[in-house]
Amino acid sequence: MAEQTKMVEVNAEIGPIGLTQSRLARWSMYAVIAFPVIDYTLRHVPGLSLLGSIWDKLLLVVMAALAGVRYISGYRPRWLLWHRFAGWFLLLGLAVMFAGLASLGVSVNGLKMDVYYMLYAFLIPFLVAPEDVPRLLHAGAILAILIGLHGIYQYITKAPIQRGWTDVGETVRSRVYSVLQSPNELASYMALMTPLLAGMALYETHRIRKWIYGAGVLICGLTMLLTFTRAAWVALALAVFLMAVLFERRLLIALIVFVAVVYFLPPIHHRISDLLSPVYWIKSSQSGRIYRWVTAFDKMGTNPLFGIGTGRFGGAIASQSYGSLYSDNYYAKIMAEMGIVGLTLFVAMHIALIRDLFRRAIQTAVGRARYVLIGGTTGLIAMLIHNSMENVFEFAPNVFAYFTYATLFLIWVAAPVPDAGRTKATSAKGEGGEE
Repeated sequence: MAEQTKMVEVNAEIGPIGLTQSRLARWSMYAVIAFPVIDYTLRHVPGLSLLGSIWDKLLLVVMAALAGVRYISGYRPRWLLWHRFAGWFLLLGLAVMFAGLASLGVSVNGLKMDVYYMLYAFLIPFLVAPEDVPRLLHAGAILAILIGLHGIYQYITKAPIQRGWTDVGETVRSRVYSVLQSPNELASYMALMTPLLAGMALYETHRIRKWIYGAGVLICGLTMLLTFTRAAWVALALAVFLMAVLFERRLLIALIVFVAVVYFLPPIHHRISDLLSPVYWIKSSQSGRIYRWVTAFDKMGTNPLFGIGTGRFGGAIASQSYGSLYSDNYYAKIMAEMGIVGLTLFVAMHIALIRDLFRRAIQTAVGRARYVLIGGTTGLIAMLIHNSMENVFEFAPNVFAYFTYATLFLIWVAAPVPDAGRTKATSAKGEGGEE
């Protein structure tokens, strides 16, 4: 019995590697946070395209090796319900993939599109300790502000846009896209980061950082508007309304301000008015989003339970391989390719993740840290809603950011989350508490 007690005490002392303990872990996580800029740079700078296609795989191998070392040492992160659904979704994807042996290459690439960046979320808990999370959030916030500034610069300089980015007869000065290469994807990233920056501005007691993050809210919010992506605007508004009802009624003030800005700026008002026009919905049902969603349902109908196979409809792989339409709804793509079972597991995974954030993060956070978690979760929900109108999770930087920030929030509350105003000594004492 004494030996068992001693073993428990030893295991209790084993934690994640921690960014201060390992330079490799530290730079791996900063690379994860800076993914949008690093990936764009390596893929577009002449002579680096080969590295651009493999660098994230090398990063995954490094992180897996570090996690393996920690696992052998005896560390076991706390796995949550959403991890279980993610595991089941991965197993189903493998089964559906192997069922498509006639086009195995397409099936493999299709599955990779759906699950690859999810794998990093299983490795991050081995590398990051709760006290590491704030510095990673600071890095992510600064990156988002810089990307936002670049987007505003593109609008000022009238960056060229593709013809398919505007409706017939519509005239806009520009639609910004920055290093995310698409207005829709940049808008989703800004919808994630804008409320997180607002939470961090409220959390900070350091005056300079508080003002920087406050300005960042305006910069990233403006950049999201300048993408002229209606789906992101609607998604963020719905997410803010939901979080206001559940946790913080004062968010309704921010929502009212946002709606007022959208209404009174003529170019944005015009985009919203088009969305409410009967002509828009007629065109949508003939060749637009509604038509694509119905097509996804029809594809799923050939095999309702398990779909037609990964990489076969609705996304980049299917478009390149078979000339398929984009579904403009990531859930419709999952439904067509993995059927009702796949869609159920996929949706259940995200519901479980948001539920964990509600119960384990927001409701247990103390002081101003709660604002960060409310803001961050608002952004995550906005991205999930946006997925019902765009294939947001097909774009690596966005799906990577979604799982990374969700995982960091849950790690942060694995130990008591210190208020920004507490002393280092108090924080150190809190970090030694029970998980």
